[in-house]
Amino acid sequence: MRLIAACVSVLLLAGCAESTLTQSSVLGGGGGSSPRPKVVVVSDFSISPDVQVLDRAFTARLERKIGAFPTFERKQRTVERVTDEVLATVVATLREAGLDAEPGSEEGLSLAESTVLVSGKLRPSDASAKKNDAGIGGGKSGVIADISLSSFSSFGKKQLSSFSAEPSGGKPAAGKQAAAFNALVAEALAANKAAPEKLSPDVEAAARRIGRGAGDKIVAFGKAQGWFGGDAEASAEAAPAIDEKPARPSAAARTAAAKPEAKPKPAAKPRSARRPADDGPANSDDTPAAD
Repeated sequence: MRLIAACVSVLLLAGCAESTLTQSSVLGGGGGSSPRPKVVVVSDFSISPDVQVLDRAFTARLERKIGAFPTFERKQRTVERVTDEVLATVVATLREAGLDAEPGSEEGLSLAESTVLVSGKLRPSDASAKKNDAGIGGGKSGVIADISLSSFSSFGKKQLSSFSAEPSGGKPAAGKQAAAFNALVAEALAANKAAPEKLSPDVEAAARRIGRGAGDKIVAFGKAQGWFGGDAEASAEAAPAIDEKPARPSAAARTAAAKPEAKPKPAAKPRSARRPADDGPANSDDTPAAD
């Protein structure tokens, strides 16, 4: 009986330990870290029915291209194009930070390589939900993104973290940096087969602020997990090669090297080799002989 009771106690303790480890890994705590993924796959964002999306100029451009279509389809196509913009902005933000990111879905993932899947949903913020006026376009705002991160590897699927992301409030980039970021967004939109028609400037800006805010939070999570530690380690390994170079001479040494080298004085002849004083200088070594 004592043996059976001991075995039961061991199994219960093991179960508690496993439960603690699983809960810790899901919350991203416990002092551990997840390995840097080979690729980060960003799936299509869903959207709450409470979020109003409006872009009349976008639907007008679509109608000029494909003809008139029902009202319910206008909303659906506008929502799809807005969520595509959010997804593409998340991908661009991750690529800008140095992660290999691309649009995709869980169905296309393989456990053969380390992958992090990003999924998200757009919903009204707590403040705007009470007013029922959250939206994108038409002067509306108050939309946030709920983000979930899951890891896929040879060990299986595991949830890494989940959080809410506010739209980015930072000043938009300008110049070459803005052009490079726009190019990354365009690449992600093409890879996700989004509609080629552009959104109105205010709607596009609102969608990108949401995507930027979500992307920045994912990058912050990656930094906390040590995903960006490889560059620092590579720099540390390269440090000895830098130390092997000759040290830069001091200012005093450079000044001394710049001065012309003084000619050494001729050594004095031994007294026995000198000529007597009364012989005169006619045939001395210091006076040339007369012709």
